[in-house]
Amino acid sequence: MRHTTFTAVAALLALAALQGRAAADGTPGAPASWQPRGTVLAGAATTADPPAMRPGVTYRDTIKPGETRFYGITLDARTSTSVSAFAVPPAGARVAFRDGIELKLQGPDGSDCDQSAAHFEDDGDARPIGTAVSRLITGHRLDVCQDADQYTLQVHRTSDGAADPEAWPLELRSFAEPALAPGTAASAAPAVIGGASPTPLITGTPHQASGGTSFDTAAAVRTGIWRDRVPAGATRFYKVPVDWGQQVTVFADFSSAPDGDAGAFVASGVRLTAYSPVRQLVDGGNRSYAGRPVSLDEQLARVAYGNRTAYDSRVAAVRYAGWYYFAVTVHPGVAQAVDGPLPVTLRVEVAGPAQPGPAYDGDARAAGIGVGPHDMASADGAAATAGGGAGHAAALRLVAFAAFGTGTALLLVLAVWSAVARRRATAAV
Repeated sequence: MRHTTFTAVAALLALAALQGRAAADGTPGAPASWQPRGTVLAGAATTADPPAMRPGVTYRDTIKPGETRFYGITLDARTSTSVSAFAVPPAGARVAFRDGIELKLQGPDGSDCDQSAAHFEDDGDARPIGTAVSRLITGHRLDVCQDADQYTLQVHRTSDGAADPEAWPLELRSFAEPALAPGTAASAAPAVIGGASPTPLITGTPHQASGGTSFDTAAAVRTGIWRDRVPAGATRFYKVPVDWGQQVTVFADFSSAPDGDAGAFVASGVRLTAYSPVRQLVDGGNRSYAGRPVSLDEQLARVAYGNRTAYDSRVAAVRYAGWYYFAVTVHPGVAQAVDGPLPVTLRVEVAGPAQPGPAYDGDARAAGIGVGPHDMASADGAAATAGGGAGHAAALRLVAFAAFGTGTALLLVLAVWSAVARRRATAAV
């Protein structure tokens, strides 16, 4: 009896542990990936009756190849607004160079307030892809999209016909920037990206980081050297708090592969992409990987409110203080050259003293604009949970505890059953 009970308990506990591990890691054998969250919002096929979006709310939908989805958003005549959309193809999905998504924010008369696009610019590298579009209040009556009205976000998925035919998950979010206080003048000249090549941070003790799988779970890091390991076929997100007047530089050093195939060559094998606090694509680059160390870097413009008037889109996007996001992607083909995750070292430097921000007529921090002392202090390299909780490790512990709790409950049931059986046997004797 005891042997049978022990065997059953061991099997049940093993099953619970496996269930917990599957919940934490997703598909067996695949790296953890972005799981779009938020309120389900089915986009319309035309502009006739698009579902309404609200600022600060995360939504999710799906989008098929060649499909266009429309969403409505009501804007006033004072608040600047940005809307982001990201498609998340599943791991291993077929993608081609020009596949991606294209965004437009349109006025009620069909005029384009803003448009932008994000394409894979690579074959076979399925990863989260997207950007944001904006309606900025300029104060000039002749500019388009300045009135209070119903506006429309248009999201189109491009496809070359040979790519993944399945619908992809889509995550959308809008950000409302308060207007400047009455009587406040906009700040002066936009910043420019300096001419000298950026130099990597080389001093300091390396710290461990645990990159997240999305913007919501991005690992917070500050000035310093951070080490992580990114599996082939995965994208990991990191976020850096950058205040007004400051400039951020990030180097991503990808390690050599001593245990892999030294002869493997993967075009666009590694990638580093920068996004603004409203998830707008700022800039990005990639390099081939052949088992030897390579490095990528991104140096953004100095953060200034006046950057919004810059002609250079890379400068115009750096118009908010807040969390700037950096996504590190390792192509699935790198698995040919590396046994296990690829070691990555991030060299992060935030330069310059923080300066006073613009006088907003409202709570900019609630809109995700600006940083505070707590943001700086909490940038310890740990990934956040999707709900903004304690971190990635805590989330995994929660899953493990849930699995353990299930096994414990089953253990208690079996223990009671065994005790009852023994008592009945004793009574019979």
